[in-house]
Amino acid sequence: MSSVAAEAVHEPRSGFRERLDSWTAPSGLFIAAVLVIMALPVTRTIQDPDFWWHLRAGQLIIQHAGLLGNDPFTYTVANHHWTMHEWLNEVLFAVEFAVGGLGLIVLVLCTVTWLGLLAIMQKARLRNPTRGVLGMGMLIAVIAGFPIWGPRVQMITFAFAALTLLLVERHLVKGGKAIWALVPMFLVWSNFHSGFVIGLGFIAIILVAELIGAWLHMPDSAPRERLRPLLLVLIASVAVSMINPNGPTILLYALGTQTSGAQQSLIEEWFSPSFHDWEVLVYGAMLLSMAMLVVFNRHIRARDVALVLVTTALSLQSARHIALFVAASTPVYIDQLALATPRIRAALRRLRRAPATARTRARVQPPLLFRLTACALLMAGLGGVYVAWLVPKMQLQPYSLTYAQEFPVCAAQWLAGAPEPLKIFNQYGEGGYLSYTLSPHGDKVFIFGDAALMGDPLLYSYANVETVTPSWDSIIRASGTDIVLYDIKTPLADVMDHAADWTKVYQDGLSVAFVSTDRLSTLHLPPVPDWAPGSVCAKQAKATPNAGAQNR
Repeated sequence: MSSVAAEAVHEPRSGFRERLDSWTAPSGLFIAAVLVIMALPVTRTIQDPDFWWHLRAGQLIIQHAGLLGNDPFTYTVANHHWTMHEWLNEVLFAVEFAVGGLGLIVLVLCTVTWLGLLAIMQKARLRNPTRGVLGMGMLIAVIAGFPIWGPRVQMITFAFAALTLLLVERHLVKGGKAIWALVPMFLVWSNFHSGFVIGLGFIAIILVAELIGAWLHMPDSAPRERLRPLLLVLIASVAVSMINPNGPTILLYALGTQTSGAQQSLIEEWFSPSFHDWEVLVYGAMLLSMAMLVVFNRHIRARDVALVLVTTALSLQSARHIALFVAASTPVYIDQLALATPRIRAALRRLRRAPATARTRARVQPPLLFRLTACALLMAGLGGVYVAWLVPKMQLQPYSLTYAQEFPVCAAQWLAGAPEPLKIFNQYGEGGYLSYTLSPHGDKVFIFGDAALMGDPLLYSYANVETVTPSWDSIIRASGTDIVLYDIKTPLADVMDHAADWTKVYQDGLSVAFVSTDRLSTLHLPPVPDWAPGSVCAKQAKATPNAGAQNR
């Protein structure tokens, strides 16, 4: 065999050995550990109150073999047209629930979130930071997003947004045709969630920023010849986004949400993040330190400036947009950390008056078998921790104690025993669970979590009742309500408890129910249950109620 042929045979082995040495080095093990650790904060139980009506809507879509033109859950706005912008996700919820229960849904959504984080890491790697900086930046970003993580529909938009930014950055840095993968992706995304307009907006912002950046001679502008394919991809993506059951109107749907004064002012997840909340502090620290790093480095790309400014504004407007800030700003944060690290080290050396001499002695790595064993033990340990963290969350059922302390599980079981369907004035954040459990029985709720479908007038009417304005009683009665079900220790529950014309008919550890006194004799209600000792509802009655969360 010739020497050239021998080199060709041994070259792949050499490359493989180099990669093996790289990944079993301390920096490689650190990144591997970060990949596992990132999965812990994003793996949670289902806490999104909207999840339950999404699941029920998916079951009804399958049952009726088509989308629902009007909602089947309310007795207040059943005549409103329902833009089901998440229909494909709702169908998948129903299929996953039929196959593997809530556990499969939790697993899929948490995996999707982790894949979104992986796309963010891959985008950051395009700028070749050290593994230490890359890993630390990702850990900070994951903790910064803590207020928003969890199994929820918005995590699909988070993952798609992160993938969009990865493909766009890869195209601007390396070129190629992979950017056209965005077109079929937007076709799918527009049927999953109306958040696809965020991805389109990101592409448009990057295009405009690059043109302005080139004009201002900002550093590291993308080659002009790579902007034209990106513009064509944007146009094609907009076109295919309209291929969905809602047609072109889906493009305007998200705009209506962003401009709704009622949603912005009344629904908790649309509130601005409160920096008095410890969960938001890391996000605030990341935001502040990024600004300091940019000032320190005085080097940033035009597209990075635009993405950071836009997602910062969105995240300060609404806590739910912190996920978008993490998706768009984390690679910029890591890049700024990487730029600052050598200068910071040099400054520290000057403070210590230590010479900046290079080390000539090569580090001797332990034997490969030792490193492989250490790597296997580390991954097995972290994997075991993650499995122990994941499995209990997958095992929870809709009627478990965990959910009974957050949602009206026990009250719904009691109401399901009524001989006739009821019209229930409910708490906004609990309408989804009541719709999931009681709509098969024919019961209707006053309001549930699709705020755009509810409309601003109903949201304001609900707010007048929730805050117990003088019109609260007339609003409830005028709507044709049969029974009021609300959290205990809330202003409405306290007022009704002392009102002579309302009678308390039920109470557990979370919820209390009232009926108008003049209807008490004509309304057929089930008897107050005597929960068996040790049952979920018996335990819930003894637990400290999680009441007072008005718009969860």
